[in-house]
Amino acid sequence: MFRKLSYLLLTALLTLLCSSPLYAQEKVYVFAAASTTNAVQELIATYRQESGTTAEFLTSFASSSTLARQIDAGADANIFISANVKWYKWLAEKQLVEPGTDAIMAANALVLIAGPENHATVSDIKQLPDLLDKGYLAMGDATHVPAGMYGKEALDYYGLWDKIRKKLAQYPNVRVALNAVDTAQADFGIVYKTDAMQSKKARIVYTFAPESHTPIRYPICAIKDKKTAETEKFLQFMKTAKAKSILEKYGFVAQ
Repeated sequence: MFRKLSYLLLTALLTLLCSSPLYAQEKVYVFAAASTTNAVQELIATYRQESGTTAEFLTSFASSSTLARQIDAGADANIFISANVKWYKWLAEKQLVEPGTDAIMAANALVLIAGPENHATVSDIKQLPDLLDKGYLAMGDATHVPAGMYGKEALDYYGLWDKIRKKLAQYPNVRVALNAVDTAQADFGIVYKTDAMQSKKARIVYTFAPESHTPIRYPICAIKDKKTAETEKFLQFMKTAKAKSILEKYGFVAQ
């Protein structure tokens, strides 16, 4: 009798522990491009408030290339938001994207910004080599950072890349490039329109023509075998009018 009672008590205790919100709290890992930082933070906060979920959302913001490589190396990610289609396709080709979960979340524009101590005006982007006579242009690393890749395409389009490459300061992601301009480490920078909108110091002095670079698109997807019920609910929330209004608030063009 005593043994049976002890067994029942132990079973009840284990059941209580396993049903405890603290014990069973689900974690959703969101790996997102650095340029989406502010928008994604608000999207997650709004989703949690409206859904009443107890899941904990953990975010990692960096260059899309860095995040994709971390996922390929086995990082515990549920959702990936890329700043270009290339790195999404790179993961898909490695069969690391959960089929049927991908969508284009938003679009963006590419701009040239000037730092707080730089009062130059730019009516023609071909003025840039002269304007950089004694200064530097900050941008993402053109070999793998999406913003830098778009930037190189645009500069090549206008025949400027070879003329200014010695004046380039290339950074690991677009937000670091933005900070370099904000802190006057660089006179100009190439960033997304959405990043420029987050700055209280830098100002947009030129917007690159859409045809000068590959369209800036942000794919979102679940990672292979990491799609949980909570992940699916969040991905569905990202398609709602509320989510799109948040994206547009930060300057994205919601898709």
